[in-house]
Amino acid sequence: MFSDPAHIRPVSHHGEFFDVEGYHLSEPSVQRTPVLYQAGASGRGQAFAGRHAECVFISARDRGAAREAVRALRAEAVAAGRRPDDIKVFVGLAVIPGRSRAEAAEKRAEYRRYANPEAGLAHFSASTGIDFARYGLDEPIPYGPGNAIQSATAAAAKRGLTKRDLLGELDLGGRYAVLAGDAVSIADELQAWIEEGEVDGFNLSRIVAPESFSDFIDIVIPELQDRGLYKTAYADGSYRNKLFGEGDRLPERHPAQTARRRAVGRG
Repeated sequence: MFSDPAHIRPVSHHGEFFDVEGYHLSEPSVQRTPVLYQAGASGRGQAFAGRHAECVFISARDRGAAREAVRALRAEAVAAGRRPDDIKVFVGLAVIPGRSRAEAAEKRAEYRRYANPEAGLAHFSASTGIDFARYGLDEPIPYGPGNAIQSATAAAAKRGLTKRDLLGELDLGGRYAVLAGDAVSIADELQAWIEEGEVDGFNLSRIVAPESFSDFIDIVIPELQDRGLYKTAYADGSYRNKLFGEGDRLPERHPAQTARRRAVGRG
């Protein structure tokens, strides 16, 4: 035990952008570095993801757009000296499950009665930095680069979406594609997104909370389990090892390993 308080010094970090005085009070997990997630599919975002990300969230209105984004991300990983499968890609989807297709259609119709397409357009405006109030329903919109979500802007520009188009697509308030149906039809769609869109999984968006999630768990998950597409129990091990099967730590080929401080033994 030190008698001189001067010997009791906090662990510190002195960097280019900030200084931290104090102890890190959380015990590190067996992974040390948490699994690295990123959202961003612009050119710069893809390059950053290819070098650093382990999991990436993307937004795509159809399976073809998802496949294009996935292949671009994996190509960036290879360019950064990593493997294509070093990145897991998750596409955003909103799902409306029903015990039957008719029930799912009724739910969607009910949700639309309470939703406001203008709110969805306002949300998209915030995402793209474009003031859609300046344009008529069928007036061409000059999508251009900006400081907002560039991938969302580029996707809308590629499809030539008008304000009327956007109001129709954003009728439930979100910019993700919407799947509505019974367990079999939704499982078919999800399987097609994996096989044709080449994604690894899904970032489920809620429309009504908690109903959107509880319905998915009760209706869709059992069908996915019957097909062997979803786990029936939690496996042992760390999250990173469950995702990649290569152990708990970042692999040596990840650039973060160059920043790891390694212990040096005394001879």
